[in-house]
Amino acid sequence: MDVQLSISSDEQVIGPICDFTYSWSLNYGLSQAEATRFTTAVSELITDIIQFAYPREKEADFEITFRHTIENVELVVSEVGEPFDPDRHKYNPEDALRNGNFEGAGFRLIRKFCDEFLFINKGKEGKEFHLSKNVDIRDIDELIERSKVEKPEEPDTTAVEKTKLQPESFNYAQIRPVDAEYIAKLIYRTYGYSYSKEDLYFSKRIEETLHSKEKMGVIAKNKDGFAIGYFAVLTKQDSNIAEIGEAVVSPNYRRRGVMSTMMEQLIQIGRAKNLAALYGKAVTLHPVSQKVNYKYNFKPSALMLADTDNVKFKGFDEQYPQPVSVVVDFLPLRLAESKPVFLPAAYQPIVLETYDNLSIAVEAKQPPKSTMAKRSDIKLDINYSDSTALLIVRKYGSDFSSVLAEILASLNEQETLHAIYLDLPLENSATPAQYEKIKNMAFIYCGLIPLFHHEKDYLRLQKINIAMDLDLVEVYSEFGQKIKSLITYEYY
Repeated sequence: MDVQLSISSDEQVIGPICDFTYSWSLNYGLSQAEATRFTTAVSELITDIIQFAYPREKEADFEITFRHTIENVELVVSEVGEPFDPDRHKYNPEDALRNGNFEGAGFRLIRKFCDEFLFINKGKEGKEFHLSKNVDIRDIDELIERSKVEKPEEPDTTAVEKTKLQPESFNYAQIRPVDAEYIAKLIYRTYGYSYSKEDLYFSKRIEETLHSKEKMGVIAKNKDGFAIGYFAVLTKQDSNIAEIGEAVVSPNYRRRGVMSTMMEQLIQIGRAKNLAALYGKAVTLHPVSQKVNYKYNFKPSALMLADTDNVKFKGFDEQYPQPVSVVVDFLPLRLAESKPVFLPAAYQPIVLETYDNLSIAVEAKQPPKSTMAKRSDIKLDINYSDSTALLIVRKYGSDFSSVLAEILASLNEQETLHAIYLDLPLENSATPAQYEKIKNMAFIYCGLIPLFHHEKDYLRLQKINIAMDLDLVEVYSEFGQKIKSLITYEYY
């Protein structure tokens, strides 16, 4: 779960922030040595901000956000101090030796002590610094081999998985933290070491997500108490919806209705928890997951090209030749009153048809004259492992198009991203006019993503930076193919 802190530009906060950064880094997987290096980089950055970003303000604030995944830890510092261009402050070793001029040394140190360091100029919206450090996850094979030595031998799964059991012999229950080890063993027994989400091999990490309510789901066991199936949804931090994210059934228990029963119970749990909707990201290198979602009345709303590199499947002899695209399938769990939306003219027909397909009532409105914010507010999330970025527009200012252009330029200069996704708020009356200003920035259609941020609907656009063969993108449903046709036309 993200941690966001508002920090005073007072030198006395440097020590406590560094202490917190070090402890947080250790907690999320860095070694003591790497946590020390990362903390040193953070210390250098916030010291520079406090000393130089606000020379005329005695009291100012800036924000620090701590994020983590199984693969890395990331710290994002946002400030609106004096303009700054790091390219004009490069470190010169010879000048440092001869004249004692260490200008730019701090940024050199930060880059050396981080795996990724990005500077994002957002114009009047200020500046962002992204510091990321990879978590050294030891090879899963090594961990499993070590566990065989340290733990008692597990019973042979063929001895406990009785293939003639009937569906009524299975027990289904909502997952709890005590189920974490059962889930890790089920993943290993089913997929070996090939499952794409490495955190599911670590029972402590599973337990942590269940304690923090980051996921909820169903576990199926046979009468001997062995886990035979697991299905979970991952909750979103900024909206009351959840993603169908993790699913496995032991091979000896497939084609017995286990997955169907778990899906039905997941939907029931979602309704009981008063979730507004569920959604799934179904891969397009084969149609199986799309067919499963379709069976339970999930409907396609978007097609995200080049979404991930981190998908592995047993049975595929050849490596998939491009990043994997996904269909966003959506299932509203409760009816809502009709709401006004403001749609760019170019996409009004397809977006309204998507709303109709999802049975979501809206009224397309002509935008009145919009009142703009003092400055734009665009949130940037970078997925380092997938080489993608997501920009979420929270406020439009008069500087919106220039701020967006600055962010894109900063990303292009410093990071090779396969795709950049842009979410425009459809309940903001300024969206149609602002779309007209940015439609020549090489963004193409992606789709409708309802309720994704703070229960608001967004139009998602996408900017694809690598060559894609869209003939390899398989879309199952008829309406999904309609979305793909529009995207294909714009892409080529």
